[in-house]
Amino acid sequence: MYKFNKVKFYESNKSSAIHTLISFIDIEVEEYSIQDIVNFLTHSLVGDKLELTDHFIIKESEFEVVILNETNEMFVKNPENYRAKVEIESLIYLMNEKMLYGLSKVKSTMKIK
Repeated sequence: MYKFNKVKFYESNKSSAIHTLISFIDIEVEEYSIQDIVNFLTHSLVGDKLELTDHFIIKESEFEVVILNETNEMFVKNPENYRAKVEIESLIYLMNEKMLYGLSKVKSTMKIK
């Protein structure tokens, strides 16, 4: 079973990117939307973009996506610091974890309080 690769996430992102990932999981991952997100992650082409309520997902490669928060992109000084690059398998794992156990379990997995 695949897990969240915490080390790789923190190596390839600024520290503020974790807040974008948590925000995405909290706001966008719901029972009515999770299947659409998973379908995008697994069946879209590199470069495709999915617009959700407050976030965008851009498929960077067959294995990674970038998650952007619309508010950060519009209003913060350095929005690139808030962009979260994450492996697709890790993201699906975290989304499933949220649906099964709630956001607090996801935060525990990611080692944030």
